[in-house]
Amino acid sequence: MNEKQKFTAFLPIKLTSERVPNKNFRLISDKPLFFYILNTLTNVDLIDEIVVDFDNQKVVAEVEKYFKNIKFVKRKDSLLDPYESLNNLIYSNIGNFKNENIIQTHVTNPLLKRETISSALMSFLDINEPIFSVSKYQSRFYSHNLKPLNHSLEKLLPTQKLSPLYEENSNFYIFSKKQFLEKKNRINEKSKIFEVSKLESFDIDDEEDLEIVTKLVNPKTL
Repeated sequence: MNEKQKFTAFLPIKLTSERVPNKNFRLISDKPLFFYILNTLTNVDLIDEIVVDFDNQKVVAEVEKYFKNIKFVKRKDSLLDPYESLNNLIYSNIGNFKNENIIQTHVTNPLLKRETISSALMSFLDINEPIFSVSKYQSRFYSHNLKPLNHSLEKLLPTQKLSPLYEENSNFYIFSKKQFLEKKNRINEKSKIFEVSKLESFDIDDEEDLEIVTKLVNPKTL
């Protein structure tokens, strides 16, 4: 494996969270939430650099209790808005990545497996086009005004025969520096999807999600 095939993993970690207080540092089976995705990334052979974007020095202190050889980059004051676009954070950091190839993920994806990430990275190397993770659904969906989106009220098909819909689940985005800089976007018109299983793609957005993941990681809490 030559150096051109290696990846930098980019992970933003904030001290505070909007919907779930202290979310990134909440304990799940005696480890903070951030531990799980970082532990997975450190065990992916194709990743040889992990860059953590942080907004407070306390983030660095907590991460360093568990991990060494992480590169920390302080977030610019102009990007501290909690609703700041991830594309802007990537653009701000792109000069800090030693590798041409990047995978960006989130702390809130603790169940992602090393094998899944490795497979997605290999797919990227094969096709040389941006990749983003999705969840596949074959259910009956409606618009906000209850208009059927992928089915007909007149013809009731079994759900397994419906056209699937894909949700951008934010588990990961894979791209090269060149691909990103063309439009300053982690996704473009040539991007390909990578399906992630329902269990692995579980994303923590609220307290209920956190409770579910805690039970999945440690069944003794059931």
